Amino acid sequence: MADPRFGVLGRLEVTIGGEQVDLGGQRPRMLLALLLSTGGQEVPFHRIVEVLWGAEPPATALGTVHSHLARLRRALEPDRPPRSPSRVLVRVGAGYAVRPAPGCLDAEEFTALAGEGRELVAGGRFAPGRAALDRALMLWRGGAYADFPDASFALVAARRLEEQRVQARIDRVAAEMGLGRHEAVVAELSGLAREHPGREQLWELLALALYRSGRQVDALDVLREARDTLSGRFGVDAGPALRALETSILRQETVAPAPLSAFVDDFVGRAAELAAVSELLRTARVVTVTGPPGVGKSRLVLEYARRYADLTGVSAVRWPDAPGPATRLLVVDGTAAPALASPGPRVLAAARAPLGVPGEVLLELGPLRVEDAVELFAARATGAPDRRLAAAVCDAVGCLPAAVERAAALSRTLPLNALAGYLRDDPAALLGPAADPLGGPLTPVDATLLGRLAVFEGGFDLDAMAAVAPGLHAGLPGLVDRSLIQVRRDGGTPRRFRLGRPLRQYARGLLDDDDRARTVRRHRDWVRGLAGEAATGLRTAAADDWLRRLHTERHNVRAALHGALDDGDGAAAVDIAGGVAWYWFHEATTIEGTAWLRAALASGGQDHTSTGQAARSRAALGLSALRSIAGDVPDAVTQAHAAVWDAERAGHDYLRADALCCLSFVAAASGEAAFAGAAAGRAHRAAETVGWPDLLAQGRMVSGHATYLAGDLGGAAELLAEARRAARDCGYGWVVTVAGWLGIEVTLDLARYDDARQAALRLSGRLGDGPTMSSWLVTTLSLARALTLTGDAEAGALLWGAVTGIGRRVGLTAQDIGRAHAHRNHHGAPAYRHAAAYVRGLEMTRPEAGALIATLTP
Repeated sequence: MADPRFGVLGRLEVTIGGEQVDLGGQRPRMLLALLLSTGGQEVPFHRIVEVLWGAEPPATALGTVHSHLARLRRALEPDRPPRSPSRVLVRVGAGYAVRPAPGCLDAEEFTALAGEGRELVAGGRFAPGRAALDRALMLWRGGAYADFPDASFALVAARRLEEQRVQARIDRVAAEMGLGRHEAVVAELSGLAREHPGREQLWELLALALYRSGRQVDALDVLREARDTLSGRFGVDAGPALRALETSILRQETVAPAPLSAFVDDFVGRAAELAAVSELLRTARVVTVTGPPGVGKSRLVLEYARRYADLTGVSAVRWPDAPGPATRLLVVDGTAAPALASPGPRVLAAARAPLGVPGEVLLELGPLRVEDAVELFAARATGAPDRRLAAAVCDAVGCLPAAVERAAALSRTLPLNALAGYLRDDPAALLGPAADPLGGPLTPVDATLLGRLAVFEGGFDLDAMAAVAPGLHAGLPGLVDRSLIQVRRDGGTPRRFRLGRPLRQYARGLLDDDDRARTVRRHRDWVRGLAGEAATGLRTAAADDWLRRLHTERHNVRAALHGALDDGDGAAAVDIAGGVAWYWFHEATTIEGTAWLRAALASGGQDHTSTGQAARSRAALGLSALRSIAGDVPDAVTQAHAAVWDAERAGHDYLRADALCCLSFVAAASGEAAFAGAAAGRAHRAAETVGWPDLLAQGRMVSGHATYLAGDLGGAAELLAEARRAARDCGYGWVVTVAGWLGIEVTLDLARYDDARQAALRLSGRLGDGPTMSSWLVTTLSLARALTLTGDAEAGALLWGAVTGIGRRVGLTAQDIGRAHAHRNHHGAPAYRHAAAYVRGLEMTRPEAGALIATLTP
């Protein structure tokens, strides 16, 4: 049986073997149109009900939708055996999707042909470009989704397609002009310019066609009309291209034929990639630019060819045109490799996969930098968009150039804040996927692998893939070759892989409900295991490596926590949040960490097993530490008591000793010196009972802290020095740092300012630009005090300002850490005469502050 063909470029129609299919009444037709408008993406069931009935659906809505779906399945696949799965109208997640066979949806066919025609015209191949554009435009039978004029989903989809239709008409006119048919296009251009008066390109083409037809006066009249229209209706001045054309016409100069990409929008960004192409072509015979759909491979190659011609005076030849004896650069845009003679020209290709020819070197093209994506969005949008909101839109579509441009077109009808939200939730629903988002069919195994890998947020490595998609590793190279998966390399070795956001949204629909649920659970279990390993690793010499690892996986951690809380899996949420709590502590992300830990503890409150109590103790311990550095010492004390209580109920001696250390530290910060001392004694005895070196070092540190608060500076210095030595021996870097910082505070109180300065410089040098923001802030504040007290008040004021400014930006006030010392922090504060230096410091970044510290180190 033939596949059903779908038509939305006019009234909705479906044909099978040339025969019209009866779809039933208006509601099943609207349901099918809704599913087609999303480009194969899932439409949730509640969205279907909302579209069909609005905010007040009838009580029978559920059964009616299922009845419509059953009717549509019978109509679309009349020969499908009973109870066999549908290939066209499929269940996806909590909703449904329509998946037409390749080439069986007129909107996708139009997009593909229009894109092909535009690239041909941009490459100077006007005749085949015009033919492709003619075929594209002939697919239209009226307005898109014409029988649903009031449906919001149809309006959005129709506007997107109409934008593409207008661009295709412009490109066809450009092809005609490239063939010298200037007089023939004047009438069409005149209509287009007045239908779309905000498009300067149309006015420019119309004036140029008139001028080349010998109608100079008419051309000048058109340019004056364009200037008045742009100013009167839109409040903008004519652009430089229109002004330059008017000057040329007034001087009766010859206006040269359009260059290679004159009718393609201005090129934005990619300076580093263009330089990389140039460097690779110095030594490589064939350079192939690869990357996912919509990343801008063809544009980069054509832009390089244009610049190459401008620089050398020798035009590149675009294959399949045959290179001549003088050809130095052959441009290939597609997957078919030309036969290469030797010797011959260099080859620059744009392709989804390597050409597979001898001597080929690959340049993998990734998304635009956010700054460049915003520039592209601003260049394509109407007016001057809010750059912060534009950045949110660009991030939502993965900063892929094609998607950014389509989003810019949508910004003419949707507010940016709403557009960003819609695109984050489901980019394909508004943008539509590429004509073939996968670049061809996938085998069932590859489809399963891609669908499972879509669960990762922010990327994955090979170990993570093995945990989430076991036994499917053999399919990874093929997906990488097709640019469906991007690779981050370290010294040439693949280290990490990722799917772009729009493709990830699409790939999630490749799994059925059961497989998707299993994949989500495997991902959660993998993150849970990672968090458990991190909780141990952060207390070792590998702590910095673990902090960087958790920073890399932070998006996966958030996704797993979201999923655990949504599914009511409180035990997993507590394990994950408790395991990564010290990452949030070191990063000084107190707001995020506090929110996750509170939510996890609230969801996991019913687990009274020893394992559950131990997990709660670890999470409460992390929450106490975060509240302490946030300045909320009373809550920090409350959480530390809870951590001790849960550890004792669990019978977990290690956690009990750890929690007692925390209780002593935060109690000291509250000014309760006697209680802090008693808790420190209990902590030290508990640590000796357990016998773990890291806890013994930590126990000495909190004992030194309590002794310091009690006023015994000599005893505190001795205990803190012992803590540092013990921590170095076992590799517990955090205790080395905190005991060192407290030692600097003690030394300042002993008025040994030079010793304190040297110790602070040494400790700051050890911290460097490592992933320990909270420790860096308090240490640098102590250094600022020491500098002021040793006569270097200008540098001290700069660093005091830097600590204050950087702390504000991360949501942490260094002066609040250990609030019992607040009265001492004024000792060594910047004097009024150094206020200017303090203000300059407020704007410093951590690297800038680090560079200043480096100049102070002997």
